[in-house]
Amino acid sequence: MMNHYVPPMQRALMLPTLKVLMLVQWVVVLPFLRYLPVWLGGVLALVMVWRWRVMHGDMRPAPLWLKVVSVSVGVAGLFASGLTSYTLDSAVALCLLGYLLKSLEVLRRRDAIFQIYLGFFLTGVYLLYHYSPLGALTAIAMLLANTLALHAVTADRSFEWRRGLKYSLGLLGSAIPIMVIGFLFFPRLPPLWTIPNDQRGAKTGMTDELTPGNVANLARDNSPAFRVRFDGERPPRSQWYWRGSTLGAFDGQSWRAFYNEQNRRQWPRGRLPEPTGVGDRYDYTVIIEASQQHWLYFLDWPTSVQADNARILPDGRAARQESLNQAYRYRASSSTRVDWSGENALDWYRALPNSGNDRLRAWARQRYDAVGGDETAFVDAVLDTIRSEPFFYTLQPPLYQGNNSISDFWFGDRRGFCSHYASALGFMARAVGIPSRLVGGYLGGVYNPNGDFVQVRQMEAHVWVELWLNDRWVRVDPTAAVAPNRVELNLDDWLGEENPSELPMGSRVRRGLSMFNQAGLWWDSMQYQWQVLVLNYQDDSAMGLVESHLGRINPWQAAGFMAAFLVVLGVIMAWLTGLLRLPRRLPEPWASLRRLEKRLGEREPGETVRHYTRRKAQEYPDQAEALMSVTTLIENMAYNQDQHSKKSTETRLRHLVQPIKKT
Repeated sequence: MMNHYVPPMQRALMLPTLKVLMLVQWVVVLPFLRYLPVWLGGVLALVMVWRWRVMHGDMRPAPLWLKVVSVSVGVAGLFASGLTSYTLDSAVALCLLGYLLKSLEVLRRRDAIFQIYLGFFLTGVYLLYHYSPLGALTAIAMLLANTLALHAVTADRSFEWRRGLKYSLGLLGSAIPIMVIGFLFFPRLPPLWTIPNDQRGAKTGMTDELTPGNVANLARDNSPAFRVRFDGERPPRSQWYWRGSTLGAFDGQSWRAFYNEQNRRQWPRGRLPEPTGVGDRYDYTVIIEASQQHWLYFLDWPTSVQADNARILPDGRAARQESLNQAYRYRASSSTRVDWSGENALDWYRALPNSGNDRLRAWARQRYDAVGGDETAFVDAVLDTIRSEPFFYTLQPPLYQGNNSISDFWFGDRRGFCSHYASALGFMARAVGIPSRLVGGYLGGVYNPNGDFVQVRQMEAHVWVELWLNDRWVRVDPTAAVAPNRVELNLDDWLGEENPSELPMGSRVRRGLSMFNQAGLWWDSMQYQWQVLVLNYQDDSAMGLVESHLGRINPWQAAGFMAAFLVVLGVIMAWLTGLLRLPRRLPEPWASLRRLEKRLGEREPGETVRHYTRRKAQEYPDQAEALMSVTTLIENMAYNQDQHSKKSTETRLRHLVQPIKKT
């Protein structure tokens, strides 16, 4: 029977190759399951069952009806998971679904290569989700896995793990110089396309709406919110109030921002007058984590911001038109006092619903009348009430609901978080005609001496009040009245002293074991340096690095340098891949024998060393004794495996050969 030639791309995959493809699919898909619908993990499990059947001999392609049903059910699952609009999540989930379902027909080399290329694409996409040192290591593992799979699929003989790892690591290693040069010198280009990334409710940090009690959920989150490095001296710890969202609209239960996320088109257009700093000024750089919010964070009070498409809004906060889909870096300045002489919307901050919390309204007016209508004295009286009466600060307050929720807190259980106290003070101030608004942000932070920066975590989320007193906005924090140490201590340190049972588990471990605490500081510092390297690196940084060592470089010199680098890199890669073989020095005793042949003439085909030296001794009788000694040493070195005297014997042989020449 005559055998038909099968083109390489049509050949069936070998069993070792199928095993590699199964492993690689796990490596590519698992990192995404943290961000995408969990049921995709079930699809991965079903695909693994199919691959198992194929590996055990069932090489039949999947029927058409199974492919159609799988694709239809998968797309319906994406819609059921809320991925109905064009976002990063929906695009990646659809791509990941195709990557998984492609396994139903991967039986030949052509289909396997297509799936591997899709795996390379997903490796780059993963960095859009997790661009950190750990994310980079994960991407490198994914890249190595796909390169190994490509070697397994294209190998002409049966795949071997050791050889495959060797070639894959060599290929990736040879690409490192190109990657470094590209990072240092390749022009930074704007993105060619933009995919919105709302991540379906994965918003973190303070939002533009607050209901007393919901901030307590953030207090159990130990993840970083942003990191700050000051240009000079840091402000006192009691001033570490990080302003985020200004909440001026109150409906009886919740506080909302006037310029919120839903009405970004109504934000003031053009450049707005910025507040004038009249107190101590602090300049600093902030790297904020991806939050899917629009608000930037500042040390109270912000006076300027240097960020793309960012502005300070009339309510004293800064925002970007685009949401923060990835870590973002900006510079800012703040002052301990600012001039708000341009404020013209005070009536907004006096508005209250016509009904609700009536008991607290009456109580506030009584206290206001008791101090003779003095606004400052009224605020002091409210704070004295919090200090003197049994109010409690807790992360686990009762649930206060309804139109009388603030009154129920003030006259009832009196157990609340910062948002309860701020909401009560803001409401009472408006009840007596004092303009008030709530500010959502963070209080405190952890100074990291390893990187000289302050890390602010989600658990330091905080809410305070701003009151219009003496023709300016004044920060008043009722938390300082009920829990004075909270202003000077981090939340986890304060809870560790006052109520350890409310500490998150991660904070308990770090407080109990100094080794974990130091390791955490070291890891935070490494992440910060990574963000500085990636987010702050621009083209002028590259040229500054080169010119600091080589002086001023003109375009012709830069082009020559790049050409020389590419030539050297090409030679190195040709040598690593075996395309270029460099001359090697012969080991002894053959190097000495080769020198001897160059002087006296070459050996004849099949002639042994002893026969050669005897023949030459007859031609040159005065060299006969030296030639016999050389013969003895060469034979001893060739057949004697004693390594102890190897060096001395080699030296002696070279000395004997050196004077031998034609006479």
